Parts: sequence; C-alpha cells; structure tokens
Amino acid sequence: MPHRFVTCRLLPAAAALSALALTTGGVDPGARATGRDGTGAPREFSGIAWLAATAAGSDGEPRQVFLACHDAKDDDAERGLPRLSIVRTPVDAGGIAVQELDVAFPDVPNDLESIARVPNRDEALLVESNDDGDDPAPTIYLARWDKDLDIEIAGAVPWPRTPESLVNVEATAVATVHGKDYFLYAERAQGSDTTNINMTRLTIEESGRITFGNTWASVSFTAPAPPEARPASGLDVDGEGNLYISSAYDSGDLGPFDSAVYRAATVRPGGPAGAGLHPAEPPRQLARSSGLKVEGVALVDGSFPLFIGADDEDYGGLLRRLRVT
Repeated sequence: MPHRFVTCRLLPAAAALSALALTTGGVDPGARATGRDGTGAPREFSGIAWLAATAAGSDGEPRQVFLACHDAKDDDAERGLPRLSIVRTPVDAGGIAVQELDVAFPDVPNDLESIARVPNRDEALLVESNDDGDDPAPTIYLARWDKDLDIEIAGAVPWPRTPESLVNVEATAVATVHGKDYFLYAERAQGSDTTNINMTRLTIEESGRITFGNTWASVSFTAPAPPEARPASGLDVDGEGNLYISSAYDSGDLGPFDSAVYRAATVRPGGPAGAGLHPAEPPRQLARSSGLKVEGVALVDGSFPLFIGADDEDYGGLLRRLRVT
C-alpha cells in the first residue's frame, strides 16, 4: 500500500515540555537526555543502529550518531510516546545527547524491539517484536534519512512467513553479499539458552516496497552466559559477514540484569539463495556486561568499534562503546 513520506520533527524527552519546532530541519546537536521522571536518564533503548559520524571534538574523536527505538506499546498508557530517538556519543562529562523524534507512522507501532541498518544505504528496518504473540499483525517499517538526519517512514510490510513460530523477536540485521541484501532475525527464546538465527533474501525498492524470499537458511546459537538469559536480544553484522549477537538476563523492572556479546555466526557467499549461514564453533564471547540489559548492538559503518544499547527498564537507557577483550 502507498505511504506518505513524512519528515520528523524533534521533541524534548520530557513529555511535560511543549513540542520543539525546527524550521531548518535536522537534529539539535546540543540536545541532552531528560528522563520521564526528570532525573536525566533517557528512556530505554530497545534497539540501536549507527547513522553517521560528525566532526571530531576537542579530543580528536568523531562523535558517533545512532538511531534508537523504544518498545512502547499500542495501549492507552504508551500510545502517545515517541518510538525513535537520535543518540550522540559524549563530547564532555554531560554524557550522551538524546533527542526524541516525532515521526509519523502509517499506524501506531507496537513494541519496536530492533533496528536493522541496511549496509551502504541511508535506510533501516524498524521491526515490531510480535509482543509474545499478542500482536495480531506485527509490522516491519522502512525508515530513511537525509544528510540532515531527518527521518521519514518510506514503507511498511507485515512480517513474512517465518521458518518457526513468530513469538518475540528482539534481534534483527541486514547483510549484503555480492550486492544482494539478506534479512536476519533470531527469536529472543525466553526460557531457553538456544535460539535459531534465520536468514532470507530481502529486496527494498525505491518506492519503499519491501519483499522477502521464500527460502530460509538457519543455524543454531547457544549462549554460554549469562545463565537463564534470553539468547538473542540484539544483532548486527559487519562488512565481512560476521554476526554479533547480545544475550541478556532480565529479572524484572529493577533488575538485576546481566548480558554478554558474542560473535555467533558468519554469512558467506554460496548456496541456492546466493548466501549461507555458518555457525561460529564455539561462539566467541567478546564482552560481559554485568549489571546491564543489552538489547542492541551496532557497528560503526559496518566495522569496529561496536556499541551496545541497554534497556535497563526503570533505570532508563544507556549507550556505550564496547570494550572487546
């Protein structure tokens, strides 16, 4: 179905403040996070994707810019909350800068849990999780942005028929192999330490139309740690086809939390679909993030450094550069 292209405007993170109208477009680089309770903690980040790098600061390091999604529900309590934010890495002791976005969707997104950046293009898939099977028609949206990082929704499509029951997906990514795109996802698999990483062909047209292949490749991934974790809470793939996946333990809104990040598999050319999945045997643990519930991993322009985004429930969101050991 056709979709109207809509450019976003920015909202301060505190809902009590009036809307901020920008006549020149783009994102306010000086924005700071303000929590729902006014404490300064940003809302949870349920998924992140790298957008761009800005000019280097006084320390000589470029400031990285990410798109984050929030897992607000389509109910009376959360229907009016923004679903997306721009997040910038710190330039001083003030921490990350977060600006919530007012983006017009064709319908109200329910439980956006992941963002899958399309390599080498200024677009990404924003993916509804299926909310433990309670969403009757989970949707995948196409977001595009310009040089000013104005976000627009260019298309939307229902989830394709999947090789296993669609329950609750928090980990998605897009890989490009020999000029062809592939969609990857993994169920968070609550209650198990094992999930499947699944992959199929993906085609995105200039009109915003999204189509998926009929053939899926799948490999199993078992998270060695943390104990009793959701094995797949975030996913990204580098330019060499290596898949990085986060696993997260969540005991409730006040924690405690625990997470780990792994190199879990590789996308390689070959097979009837043009690419195949190969598990890392064994998975390589890159980092352990005790105390955090990592729900997003994002590479910078398809390579290291790797950043993590956290959804620490009542403690708010967090973005950090991962220290790989």
